Amino acid sequence: MAPSSTAAQLSARTDVSLEGRYVWHGLSRAAGLVAQPSLALGLRVHRVSLEGGAVLHYELDRATAGELSETGAGARHLGEADLWGRAIFVLGPTRLHAGIVRYVFRGDSAQGGLGPARNTTEVFASLSTTSRYLNPTLEAWWDVERVRGAYLQASLDLPVLGWPFPPYAFVFVQGEIGLNVGQGPNPAQPGELANFATRGITHVGLGLGTEVQLRRLSGIGLATLALGVRSQLNVDDATKFDGPGRRRDFVLWLWSGITMVLGEAKGSVR
Repeated sequence: MAPSSTAAQLSARTDVSLEGRYVWHGLSRAAGLVAQPSLALGLRVHRVSLEGGAVLHYELDRATAGELSETGAGARHLGEADLWGRAIFVLGPTRLHAGIVRYVFRGDSAQGGLGPARNTTEVFASLSTTSRYLNPTLEAWWDVERVRGAYLQASLDLPVLGWPFPPYAFVFVQGEIGLNVGQGPNPAQPGELANFATRGITHVGLGLGTEVQLRRLSGIGLATLALGVRSQLNVDDATKFDGPGRRRDFVLWLWSGITMVLGEAKGSVR
């Protein structure tokens, strides 16, 4: 059906990534091999999109006592499940995101993992723009349940090489910096959970990655293969935490992933 100004587009996307370390907001949560499958569904009407999905975090290495792990020592299974939803407004090269994420932990706290007591919810907003050379993003995250505070992050993607012939390939540099403004210890609520030790810069990250667009699979969609290396200079004591009695000022890890767009369906909205 030919789309009109009120045409709606339904889309679906699935991703699977494999990383040598699981890092969230600059905080290392698992130091071993982690698989992260995800699924997202979306509905777009003109310049507004509504999306929702889930991300799972499976630890593939069996952690020993004292090692950094969400599942806990001796376990090798699902450590975390994230459910999210967001709205996106697109105006030319600029995108405005607003949404919510629910974090559910499946580890054994008695074995050093993260259990259901750490479950929490964050709302977020982000502003990003795309250009030929620089793709900056500003994000604001607010924990509304366990920590009750804000965390800010600025990131930048810089394309450095592109291969314009099939299979299309792109190389890019990624940088980010985190800032804690309200997720540290609260003297008025000593029992309240804190993500960071102090206010201020939490970490500085730098990475190099590449994406190769594979050929369109008939009847399924478009697949993209990505891989790269990431590094992080830890500034806050919480980002330096690498397990009981362990600290790392600098971490380096590899990652890879594959994304498949399952297709889009168009139809008029009345």
